[in-house]
Amino acid sequence: MSWSRALLFASALILGCSGSETSLERRGGPLPTDETGGADSGPIVPFCDALTVIRAKCQRCHQDPPKNGAPVPFLTYDDTQARYYATDMKFSDVMLPAIGNDFMPFVALNTGENPIMPPVESLTVEEKATMLSWLKQGARPEGGTECPP
Repeated sequence: MSWSRALLFASALILGCSGSETSLERRGGPLPTDETGGADSGPIVPFCDALTVIRAKCQRCHQDPPKNGAPVPFLTYDDTQARYYATDMKFSDVMLPAIGNDFMPFVALNTGENPIMPPVESLTVEEKATMLSWLKQGARPEGGTECPP
């Protein structure tokens, strides 16, 4: 199975996992809850903090043009807010369970007959917390979208 086909298959699986704590039921409904059962009530995460993680760990594949089977680039705030194919969701809606369930970054690219080099790196605990908090808070452009390089 090609990497792009595997990614599409995995996306379909993620969309079917709406009963998890990283539910996609954000629009018109409550924000996903954290492990304690409440909405993410930590400090507001600025978009630029999330973009720092995206640049460090996601843009290796989610660049323009995308590489290694990634479906789209994530270079700007607008990229995270783009419509997820023919749905009412945004890519940020799909990012939440993908990161929360450790599907992304796609470290499976490190295995098989032709592993990519250097290897894909998992998110650190801090990076994952930043991304999940930003996504659970609604993936808003807090602090602006013009981030330093």
